[in-house]
Amino acid sequence: MIYELDICQDYNGLFGAKNSKGDIVIPFLYKEMYSFSCGLSMVRSQKYEYGYINQYNQHVVPFGKYVWCDSQFVCGYARVLKYDIFEEKNKWGIIDTKGNIIIPLEYDRIWALKEGYLHDIKAFKGEEEFKINLVLRSSKLGVLFDGLSYIATYSVEEFKIKFHCSRIYVKKGKDNMLYFCYGCNVGFVALKGIPQNPVISIVINSAGKIFPLLHTKEDTGKTTFDIRVKTDKQNQKRIYRKSYQ
Repeated sequence: MIYELDICQDYNGLFGAKNSKGDIVIPFLYKEMYSFSCGLSMVRSQKYEYGYINQYNQHVVPFGKYVWCDSQFVCGYARVLKYDIFEEKNKWGIIDTKGNIIIPLEYDRIWALKEGYLHDIKAFKGEEEFKINLVLRSSKLGVLFDGLSYIATYSVEEFKIKFHCSRIYVKKGKDNMLYFCYGCNVGFVALKGIPQNPVISIVINSAGKIFPLLHTKEDTGKTTFDIRVKTDKQNQKRIYRKSYQ
């Protein structure tokens, strides 16, 4: 669960954050700290390096990786700037909330990200203009399991009744990701094996996408999943042909 945090400053001029009870949950370590967006806060170190942290003060994007970062994410995306030692100049790109590079660091300029224009972002290489379509790019990259908020969680039996299906099939797609099928619909899977207590949650990710997610009951409320598909043939047979009747 993502909590509301109050960013504050100590007597040394450094920034940190407190929770609603007034407890310090992020120490006063940063020269700059911006309000959380899509689960992350842009911070600057005491050496004025840029980075992003989550609500647990974990560095999703470490200091020193980029020479500049957007202060806010927009629908799960932010621009970053990195020095290219070969061209001897800064190059722009776009990352997601897990720090993955979505748009390569190859542009001389990328215009500011605005929610209503994510399908039509202007970028330049020299004086040549390009158009970046993040909507199309994100649909090709699949679903991001990060910055998750939970709308509802059901047992498998409750889900089948609620969504009018009698069976749920877990399968592996061509992209090596696990999916589950219910009727003519598709959900996503955050599992590393056959769970003892499977549940299905309706979640929203940092990019604002709503989807059903099959996971273990113990992981309910978890905000990010590092999805890896097993390649062991015996495990594949057990996982990918699993059905819940």
